[in-house]
Amino acid sequence: MRPTIGMITAGPLIELAGEQWQGVSDGAADNGCDLICFTGTELAHPDHHKRQANAVYDLIAPDRIDALVIWTTRISQQISEAAMREFAGRYAPIPIVSVEAHLADWPTVLMDNRRGMDQAVSHLIEVHGHRRIGFVRGPLAHAGAQDRYQGYVDALTRHGLQVEPELVTTPAPSWDPAAAADAVAKILDGAPAPPDAFAAANDEFALGVVTAVQEAGLRTPEDVAVVGYDNHTCIRSNDLGYQASARQSSGGVHRRVNIDAGTPALTTVRAPFYEMGRRAADLASALVRGEPVPALEIIPTELVVRRSCGCIPSGNGGSAPAHGNLDVPEHDTAEAVAANLRQGLGPKSAVLPDGWAERLTGLFLDAGRPGGSGGDFLELFAEHLRDSARAGCAAQSWWAPLFYLRRFALERGTDAGAIEDLWLRVQLMVSDVVERERTFEHLLHERQDQTVREAGQRLIVSRDVAELTGALVAELPRLGIPGCHVMTYESTREWSRPLMSYENGELRQDRTALSFRSTRLTPHRIDRPEPGSFVAAALFGLEEQLGFVLFEVGPMPGWVYEAIQQQLAGALRGIRMLERERQALAEAEQARRSLELAHAELEDRVRERTAALVDEIAERERLETRLRHAQKMEAIGRLTGGIAHDFNNILTVINGNSEAFLRRSSPDDPRRPEIEDIRHAGERAANLTHQLLAFTRQQVLNPERVDLNAAITKVRAMLTTLIGEDVELTLDLPEHVSHVWADAGQLEQILFNLAANARDAMPDGGVLRVGTDDVFLDACHAGRIVGVRPGHYVALVVSDTGTGMDESVQAQIFEPYFTTKPAGKGTGLGLATVFGIVQQSGGQIHLTSSPGAGTTVSVYLPRAQTSTAPLPRATPRKSPHSGSETILLVEDDSQVRAVTRRLLERSGYAVIEARDGLQALKHVDTHDDIDLIVTDVVMPKMGGPELAATVQRIRPGLPVLYVSGYTTEERLDDGAVLLAKPYAEADLLDLVRRLLDRGC
Repeated sequence: MRPTIGMITAGPLIELAGEQWQGVSDGAADNGCDLICFTGTELAHPDHHKRQANAVYDLIAPDRIDALVIWTTRISQQISEAAMREFAGRYAPIPIVSVEAHLADWPTVLMDNRRGMDQAVSHLIEVHGHRRIGFVRGPLAHAGAQDRYQGYVDALTRHGLQVEPELVTTPAPSWDPAAAADAVAKILDGAPAPPDAFAAANDEFALGVVTAVQEAGLRTPEDVAVVGYDNHTCIRSNDLGYQASARQSSGGVHRRVNIDAGTPALTTVRAPFYEMGRRAADLASALVRGEPVPALEIIPTELVVRRSCGCIPSGNGGSAPAHGNLDVPEHDTAEAVAANLRQGLGPKSAVLPDGWAERLTGLFLDAGRPGGSGGDFLELFAEHLRDSARAGCAAQSWWAPLFYLRRFALERGTDAGAIEDLWLRVQLMVSDVVERERTFEHLLHERQDQTVREAGQRLIVSRDVAELTGALVAELPRLGIPGCHVMTYESTREWSRPLMSYENGELRQDRTALSFRSTRLTPHRIDRPEPGSFVAAALFGLEEQLGFVLFEVGPMPGWVYEAIQQQLAGALRGIRMLERERQALAEAEQARRSLELAHAELEDRVRERTAALVDEIAERERLETRLRHAQKMEAIGRLTGGIAHDFNNILTVINGNSEAFLRRSSPDDPRRPEIEDIRHAGERAANLTHQLLAFTRQQVLNPERVDLNAAITKVRAMLTTLIGEDVELTLDLPEHVSHVWADAGQLEQILFNLAANARDAMPDGGVLRVGTDDVFLDACHAGRIVGVRPGHYVALVVSDTGTGMDESVQAQIFEPYFTTKPAGKGTGLGLATVFGIVQQSGGQIHLTSSPGAGTTVSVYLPRAQTSTAPLPRATPRKSPHSGSETILLVEDDSQVRAVTRRLLERSGYAVIEARDGLQALKHVDTHDDIDLIVTDVVMPKMGGPELAATVQRIRPGLPVLYVSGYTTEERLDDGAVLLAKPYAEADLLDLVRRLLDRGC
């Protein structure tokens, strides 16, 4: 059984890619191996649809492929070297040969990029005498492009020339000829005189150079010579490879560099892609046989001289020999020139008579001697040119050996005029045959295109698998494809089933019922008497993988197989859509019949479903009502929070000044009662803002681990006093209840507010029950707060036997300022405050009630996650609040800043003021005696936390006291000390003294 070599490359298999594939294919056949070319696209291609073609790479496995040739540069342009190594590693233990780039430790086949560019630049220097030569660099990610630049440097250095940096472009991000044209245009604009020539990293860049040269009003090669690299046969031009710049029509797309017009005329370095492919196949075959192979093979390039360097004056697209062969050695003989003629035409020259090369050489030399005539040479040459063309020898193969013959004749002292006249006639004859060959090739390509289009049209209109199979059987012989195997995936891509198997001109029906592992490619081994070549490609839709196709290669070019693959994929997508439509129609018919047979039963189901829909609609309306309520509460909260924040600043000024006035006034001062009223009103207003901030979840909280049962027991006496003697208080506090993570003071606020509302709901007395328990809330739990995470919570349940409430009251019960009490009997903030505290604490709240049946409010608080004991609360300080230290006061509100400054100064402190964090930093830089910073949290330009962090880098250990009227998104350090606005004078002075003493 023959070994099978796999090849990974990116399509389409035309031009350079076709040369690569053909080289590997011929090399595999010469080594007695089959070849399967897995054709996809670049790895990580930005187009998701095109990237689906890479599913074909998943079909490669050791049980089917014995060695693998990876044309690395064709598939790795979008990924890193490490990613490429990872990609290749998935095929272990298959031996691998990498082409055009190193890949881990596998054998590598490279072209001699450096020597090739050295040869091209040396040709410009030695043959044409150019000295100032520029270079257009390729992408840094392309190793070959960097080698070509080094070859340019080598050539200049060897000839004693300096690299002029202003004549070298920066490495391009991609192979975009327009970018090359722009880079060269900048060089030409900035140089006092244009360079003699440009060398480009590839032919497309060379065409960009020619475009820029022409746009600068210069000519190629007369003013600026150009050489490229690759001998990229898809680059076509009218004689020179560029399109003149023209006015762009409105709405049209203007391609500045035209790479698809006319005849190749660039002097370039032919990249030996075919030879590299053959050598890669040789190495892969040796690896299969277990033979040692070299780690690196470098294939030489060939310089192809055309018009763009100035060598050949005609635009016939022909080429002269490589640079190394331009100078005819003195010891060369006519026999050597004749041998060069035979070598240039290759094996197909065997159809010519014996001694034909010597005869042609002699007649050409005779034409340059006295009395000689070129007629005999032209007559014999025309006959040999015609016979070689019939044998399949391209007319362009004559150019290099004939050019060498001409140079040999001129070096041997013949009549130069006669030789040049004969040479002109020879060029015309060859050009005429070349043109006819091109016309024939064009017609042949047109016929191939038409055949493929007709086959594609027949495939794409197939309505089912049978029609598709029939179309393939009819069209494959016309396309010259000897074998085609279409596979579709089963439930997963791991297993496949043949949709059609066509071999040796017949359909193999016996092979379409077999299910097989996809990496085997076919359920049977394809055996041929001679080595075969196959192309594997993925079949895919817009978002799904359909299967794959395996073509046996015939005489048609590589692009034909990919064209048929695309038509097959389109046909399969259409068939699947039709099958789904037919299935849908069949199901609809079956459903209609089922409806007729079971009408009564379905009516019952409709009624049941209608009732269920009513319930679903009611549930949806309930959820929508909750969402609207939450949005309304959020909007009210934002408005209320803003007002409360501003009001806190105002109250800080009012309360601070009233306390200061009362301290300075005597007990019998007649103004003292009015000032005490102001202070009392300020305290009430401060309490009101605390409730507003609690509702809006902006109150300053100090969460800690709290024993909920102990907290309730602690305030039991106060609750009893609050509800009165006619209401009985009962507690249900199980011992197993977990601790909660909350602010202990706010827990007491929740208890008092709920107890007060329950008392008001029981004017004639009743029972108030308070209980706790561990609970788990799932995602479907009914609560008033949206977005509460499922998990473990501790429930605080407060229920009464009062009057209860209807649904309309329940809908608004947690809204601020809503109350059912008479005017003047309540603020409407009690339950709103509870709602805000619970929400800010990360909990949930739920209320159930009905008129005459009492009310139950369930508060769910997060369970404490750690078992560490809470930190003890600070005991009141007995030391005096005064001091003599220096305090930096940072506050953006001028009135609050003034009140605080006076308060601190009265206690003996020296105060430095700043209106924001930036101004405060300037004071820190200029004052070394600052002992404490008192700063607002939220300020323009720079807030308190950012100020503190910056100061700590300058003055580590400098204590900071934060003050704020509400919580913000600003994050404070775990050890930060925060004082809530509006604050009492004693509280401020006490914290200031504590921080100063702690920092001593």
